[in-house]
Amino acid sequence: MTVIHEEVQNTPRLPFYFYDSTNPFVKEHWHQGIEINYLIEGNDLQFVLKGTTFHFNAGDIWIVNHNQVHSASSISKNKIHYVGLIIDDDFLLSEFPSSANWNLQLMGKSVNHNYQAYQKISELLINISKKVKQKITDPIRFEILADFFQIIAILDQYFNQPQDNSATLNSPLVNELITYINNHHRENVSASSISHKFGISQVTLNSQLKQSNYMSVGKYLNLTRLLDARQLLLNTNKPIAVIANEVGFSDSKVLNRNFKKWKNKTPSQYRNTYAKYHSKAYFQY
Repeated sequence: MTVIHEEVQNTPRLPFYFYDSTNPFVKEHWHQGIEINYLIEGNDLQFVLKGTTFHFNAGDIWIVNHNQVHSASSISKNKIHYVGLIIDDDFLLSEFPSSANWNLQLMGKSVNHNYQAYQKISELLINISKKVKQKITDPIRFEILADFFQIIAILDQYFNQPQDNSATLNSPLVNELITYINNHHRENVSASSISHKFGISQVTLNSQLKQSNYMSVGKYLNLTRLLDARQLLLNTNKPIAVIANEVGFSDSKVLNRNFKKWKNKTPSQYRNTYAKYHSKAYFQY
């Protein structure tokens, strides 16, 4: 299983990609741009972000920061309807340079935050969703941009927990690093061999990756293997030992130990609990 790098195409004449979907199944993927999601209708949408599962219900807004692996699914029989946008990273950095150090924290309405700011974002997203369905004339475009820039200002003021990074983020390096791990995690690679591959110290690689998605190289490699193992557990009947070897763990004991630490269940327990609910039909937005 390769974690997909999604090449996002902006909605015409706008600095973001807007989507309006009723499909709860989204395969593991990542992209450079920050993603904002708003669940308008439905319950128990299971959203996996960096290996942690969140359960969202109608009215929840959540954010995916730069380069973070995420996916979605649902076992609910009720209709799921959500809207959202993926912000063009180049545009955001050019118009709002301080966003390079953004660490946005917004994961649903149940989390303690500024209620008025939260409500305003939901209103603005609904406004945008209505306007993008129209013919985007110049006046409509400027109305959409006005709503969009309000969202940016609110996120920066109320939901940003910036990290103090002394080193400059090398985005091309980080993107190449993430792509390499996603494509080669099943091989005999480690933080040390990846460092050697890129000709840079582990300290530098860890610093760059932590600035981007707040994880060290070793932790990201481990998470990518666990995500791969999870898909094989839910979609195949392969033995645990085979899965461990296939995704890059040295043996089933290592997979068991890491998986239980991650999900509080052994791989077998996880498969027995969730495989019967899992849909194999995964789609992009």
